[in-house]
Amino acid sequence: MRKTLMGLLAGVSASALAAGHPFFAAGWKSGGPAIYDAAFKKQWQLESADELTDGWVLPDGGIVYSFSKRKEGIAGVVRLDPEKNKRWEYRVAPGHDNHSCQPLPHGGFLLGECGKEALWMVEIDRDGKPLKRVKVADAPLDLHHAFRAVRKTPQGTYLGTLMKGAGKLKGGHAYEWDANGTLLRTFPSGSFHAVRLPNGNTLVSEGSGTDGRVMTEYAPDDSIAWALTGEDLEAAGLQIGMVCGFQRLPNGHTVVSNVKHGKNPLGARNGASPKAFEVTPNKKIVWKVPASASPHNMGSIQLLDDRGNPSNAGNLR
Repeated sequence: MRKTLMGLLAGVSASALAAGHPFFAAGWKSGGPAIYDAAFKKQWQLESADELTDGWVLPDGGIVYSFSKRKEGIAGVVRLDPEKNKRWEYRVAPGHDNHSCQPLPHGGFLLGECGKEALWMVEIDRDGKPLKRVKVADAPLDLHHAFRAVRKTPQGTYLGTLMKGAGKLKGGHAYEWDANGTLLRTFPSGSFHAVRLPNGNTLVSEGSGTDGRVMTEYAPDDSIAWALTGEDLEAAGLQIGMVCGFQRLPNGHTVVSNVKHGKNPLGARNGASPKAFEVTPNKKIVWKVPASASPHNMGSIQLLDDRGNPSNAGNLR
């Protein structure tokens, strides 16, 4: 008999839950979307060699993830039902790219479509049918290194970071547009992911690092409210290759991904290099996914216990 994804999680023992978090992982070179219990034992995986930058376990126990097949010129979003069967697949225009699938309040999802001629925010409904397509930037320098995870804010605006430039917009910055695609704000930095927090600040990941920072929380006036730096990592005995996805928890902790990429890691020389870790506002590391948990990256990670449940309003990632 097939088990639902929530059924898999329900089978995790109380002792395992006390040890840490059950979680979902996807990302670049992730080997495919997967669910792990709190003891880091893999409960389920859909093997895939595609680039799966963004992924979520949904409140119904189903899964949604973005996919990109660069050589084939195919990209989009896949929705799985609670039994792990494919419910539908949405594809962006042939030759275009996508690395996002944020669940939206109306039950649909947000994509960041990248083409040679422009960049768009695309909303689709719960059945994978197009609802809205908004142009936000002109031709990118490299359509495969433009957007990664894009997000819609509670205010109805769009957030996206550019790895490389597009039109008049420079790479290495997060940007905010209104619902019609008008540029509202350019952040001082940001290279992979940006999320609006309930306090009005915006948390961005810095990829391989910006001015020694791997995570930066910007206040509305662009001052830095909080940051995670190479010095913080060194003090914690950790080494980071590249930060992609993250999750801010309701208790103020931040779960940070650590992707093996690049030749100049930040942090402690010869330090531990976990797949992901949880850090408090005071920079204390309280949980780590050991490197031994998987031979693959976990650039998109979502906690699945009460602190990170997808139905929890404090789930910010």
